[in-house]
Amino acid sequence: MALSALDLFRIGIGPSSSHTVGPMRAAKRFADRLIAAPDLLSATCRLRIELCGSLGATGRGHGSGPAVLAGLEGADPETVDPDHVVQRARDIEQQRRLRLVNGRELACTPRDDVLFRRRRSLPRHPNGMICTALDADGEPLLEAVYYSVGGGFVIDGDSGALVEDTRPLEHPFTSAVALLDWCEREDCRISDLMLRNERAWRSEDETRDGLLAVWAAMQACVARGFERDGVLPGGLQVKRRAPALVRRLRQEPLSADPLWVMDWIGVYALAVNEENAAGGRVVTAPTNGAAGIVPAVLHYYRDFVPGASDEGAIRFLLAAAAIGILIKLNASISGAEVGCQGEVGSACAMAAAGLTEVLGGSPR
Repeated sequence: MALSALDLFRIGIGPSSSHTVGPMRAAKRFADRLIAAPDLLSATCRLRIELCGSLGATGRGHGSGPAVLAGLEGADPETVDPDHVVQRARDIEQQRRLRLVNGRELACTPRDDVLFRRRRSLPRHPNGMICTALDADGEPLLEAVYYSVGGGFVIDGDSGALVEDTRPLEHPFTSAVALLDWCEREDCRISDLMLRNERAWRSEDETRDGLLAVWAAMQACVARGFERDGVLPGGLQVKRRAPALVRRLRQEPLSADPLWVMDWIGVYALAVNEENAAGGRVVTAPTNGAAGIVPAVLHYYRDFVPGASDEGAIRFLLAAAAIGILIKLNASISGAEVGCQGEVGSACAMAAAGLTEVLGGSPR
C-alpha cells in the first residue's frame, strides 16, 4: 500500500487522533454515504453511533462525542474551527436537532444517540464504531462499521483494511533495507527519494506547499501554546505550564549549556501537548498523543541550527515521514494497539531521522 508524507502529517484537532480525529472522519464518511442515497436518506429519521472498546472506555474524555456530531454535520478535522465543535455539540444537545451537510435535519439527543459501549469490543481493532441510520420506528436502514486505527486513519469495517492505494511509486519501499538500497542506488538523500515518490499524488510544488502548510500549523500551535494561560479541560484542574516556562526562558541569557537548549525543546513540546489537550489545532505527527515531538525538534532546527530554512523544514518532514511510513506499514502507530510508548517511540524515531537529514547525516 502506498502512503504519502501528507498522510502521516495531517492538520487536525485535539485531543486524540484515534478518539477525536478518526471518529470525526468516520462519522462524516457515514453521513456522506447516506446523503448519496436519497431514498434511504428520506426514510431516515435518526442516526445512532456506538463507540466500542477503547473508544467507548475513554471517548468521553477525548471529545469523541462532539467530534462524531461535527463529522455527521460535515465537519473535517483539517478545517473545522475547534471552538465550533464544542459549541455545536451544546447547540445540538439543546435543540435536539442534527443538521446534515445537505441541509436535512434529523432528530438527535446526543446522550441517547451517541453511545459509549465500553464493554463491547469489535473484532478487528480496539477502536471500533457502529453507525446506524434508523427509520421512524427505530428500525435500522443502513449500518456501517468503522475502525479508527491511529494517526487519524479510518478503516471501513466491510473491507477490514484501509482503502488500498495501489498507485505505483517511483521508488517503492516497505523496509529500512529497501529504503537504504534505493538511496545508495540513486545516490540521494531520504528526502530526495520521498519527494520523487510524492509525485504519484501531486506535483513537487504542491507537495512542498502541503508540507509548508504542515510546518506553518506546527508553528502556529506552538505560538498559541506559549500565549494561552489557564486550566486545561477536564476534572483534574491541570494548569497550563508552557506560558510561564517560556517567559522564564526568554529572560535568561543565551547559554552554551546543552541543557539550556533542551529546556527550549521541552517547552516547545509542552506547548503543543497543552494545545492538544485543550482540543486546539495540532498536526497529527504521527498521532495526537505524540504530536509535540516532531514540531519540538523542528523548532530546535529553526531556532538553534545556523542556516535553517523552509527548504530544510521540508526535507526534515520528508525524512521523518519515511520512517513513519515504515512503522505504519510494519508495526503500528496506534496507542490502542501498542500503547502510548508506541506513539511516542514512533515520533522520536521520525524526529531523529528528520534532524539527521538536515544536519547532513547520510541515510545509513
